[in-house]
Amino acid sequence: MKPTTVKNILSFIFLATIVGYLIPNIYENITATYIPVSSNTVIALLLLNLTLLYWIVIFKNRLKDARKKNQNISKRKSPPHPLVAARTVALAFAGSRAASLILGFYLGAVLNFLPNLDLSPIRSRFSVSLAIIALSAVLLGLSLWLEKICRIKDSDDKPGDNASFA
Repeated sequence: MKPTTVKNILSFIFLATIVGYLIPNIYENITATYIPVSSNTVIALLLLNLTLLYWIVIFKNRLKDARKKNQNISKRKSPPHPLVAARTVALAFAGSRAASLILGFYLGAVLNFLPNLDLSPIRSRFSVSLAIIALSAVLLGLSLWLEKICRIKDSDDKPGDNASFA
């Protein structure tokens, strides 16, 4: 698998921004009300970020302890099981893509809310959307960090080649 590139992230954000800009217009035309933005999303993203950070710390320490060569082999901790490592890489990939889509969607919603920002319901939706954008940017950063932790360098790779994953 190839690492996530800036091009991938920006393309997800761009497409989701277009959708996030259009959906509130469609919703408003159909229902004659503004699209709701739930503050529960902020809580869910906060919990997701904290959980992912916890997993990153555990996984990184486990990899670091397994790589210590100065310890006796019997005292050295075993590396994570290959399936756990593969699932962690999948989690990192999914997290970066989901964060990009969430960030883009709410960025489009914020752009849609800007012309009517003087209205009270729009103002509250705008602030919640900004919080969601910030938390999804944190999720994106954590996912990319986890992806970087999972990278291993194959011995037969040439310098500059893409690294594979644990």
